[in-house]
Amino acid sequence: MACVLAGTPANAQGDDLIKAAAKGDLPRVKALLDAKADVNAKMSNGYTALMTASFGGYQEVVRVLLDAKADVNAKAGDGVTALIRATLGGHQDVVRALLDAKADVNAKTGDGVTALMMASTTGRLGGDFKDRSNSAEVVRALLDAKADVNARTGDGDTALMMASQNGYQEVVRALLDAKADVNAKRGDGYTALMMASFHGYPEVVRALLDAKADVNAKAGDGVTALIMGSFGGGDYRDRSNSTKVVRALLDAKADVNAKRGDGDTALMMASQNGHQEVVRALLDAKADVNAKAGDGDTALMMASQNGHQEVVQLLKSVGADER
Repeated sequence: MACVLAGTPANAQGDDLIKAAAKGDLPRVKALLDAKADVNAKMSNGYTALMTASFGGYQEVVRVLLDAKADVNAKAGDGVTALIRATLGGHQDVVRALLDAKADVNAKTGDGVTALMMASTTGRLGGDFKDRSNSAEVVRALLDAKADVNARTGDGDTALMMASQNGYQEVVRALLDAKADVNAKRGDGYTALMMASFHGYPEVVRALLDAKADVNAKAGDGVTALIMGSFGGGDYRDRSNSTKVVRALLDAKADVNAKRGDGDTALMMASQNGHQEVVRALLDAKADVNAKAGDGDTALMMASQNGHQEVVQLLKSVGADER
């Protein structure tokens, strides 16, 4: 085998090494390295054997490549590094091996994503949910290695925002313990609390509120967390979470009558979408049932226009003006 490999063109050997590493084929990787394959050879997209092995979680292959002087901080065309690939796969042992080899913990992709952000946002891999406990452990390992907890993408997103909108409670807590800025705003003014509220994660919302998230912060369009939580919903999630989110925000003194730029309130959003229990919670908190949006519509009109008769009756029962 060694003789055959020795006669193989260097670029072909490099390609073979990358393919073997991607499959976790340790004997083949060792044979190719013995035959002097370029450990830092790159595919057309800039990916190396170390990157492909890291993504696959092949710890022993990674160690062999590192021992062969693989460039731990090489970047692909999109700026991805082996460490970022390992965090995408949720492979904490590989992450630690790369960090031990002096991987740049704060390296960024072309759009500004760091390994910490990747670990905070990754929830699906190949269509299947991965063990989220791995995400939390990977995040802690990165934070121990001095990852910048408040680094931002080009759009202003932070790791905390990403974890919050995905409902990763343990990751959120780890980031908050590391002094993540709970009130950071991305370019459009949205905060982690707004994102968690919209996507319906009550435990994350409570964790953010406990960390002194500004419950009445407004985005550029005037939206608040309460408006987001009242609007959020749909068939893709359990609507009972909307009610839990809204009640948590109201308990934290959210302004129940705050308006976004077009004049819509939380009550209008909930009524429009037929979220009866959210409507009830907002009414219990003294929401103005007759407030008008910029176009003159009220919560009652919105509920009626969208066929939510139970919400219509509820609004009428507390004095909604039918004119």
